Amino acid sequence: MRRQQKGFTLIEIMVVIAIIAGLVGTVVIVIPQVQEKSRKTSCAQNLGQLGTTYVGIRQEKLGKMKYDGAALFLSWRKAKNPIREREEQVLICPGDQTITGDFGSQKAIDAYNNVDLASPPDDLCSFAVRDFTNHPTKVSSGTAEIIACDKQGADGETDHHIDGLNIVMDNGSAKFFSREELSISPNDKVKVGPDAANPMLKTVIYRAKAAAKKE
Repeated sequence: MRRQQKGFTLIEIMVVIAIIAGLVGTVVIVIPQVQEKSRKTSCAQNLGQLGTTYVGIRQEKLGKMKYDGAALFLSWRKAKNPIREREEQVLICPGDQTITGDFGSQKAIDAYNNVDLASPPDDLCSFAVRDFTNHPTKVSSGTAEIIACDKQGADGETDHHIDGLNIVMDNGSAKFFSREELSISPNDKVKVGPDAANPMLKTVIYRAKAAAKKE
């Protein structure tokens, strides 16, 4: 008597397909979330390093900065102090899709060495920095003030992150601010610069009209 060979039933096959589809769907949702969290964290770490550097320089300069906007951070790299060659990654947000340079190449190194601080190009720094000329910080105010944040692309409104941006304050602390914390509605762009809806974000710029100032 021949033993009947048992195979998978249609219901069993459908259950397996449903499980696989569910797993694939979960991966599709989770992986982008994990990647975005990593980008936010790396960006905040970079801003935190820049903020700590700023705190030290502010103490030496008594709160007076020589440059406005991204020229401040880029001047540190151009002088190779405190940002040295091949440390340019600290100036970049991983969520900034407009910057795709090869930071290990000689071409990239030369671009930082020879940057025009009066008119820095958009692809060397991901951060908008305070306009110290028009918005000087109050050294003894006791209130933390913004120093830099995601510049939101060359137009000031292209998101680096979902639903907010990283900000570093003049005490060196960096954190992610959500739309809700910035009082920006879901339908509005998270814009930085003089045209920003949030008053705090109006004080930062990327490129100043006259970057160099007196010592």
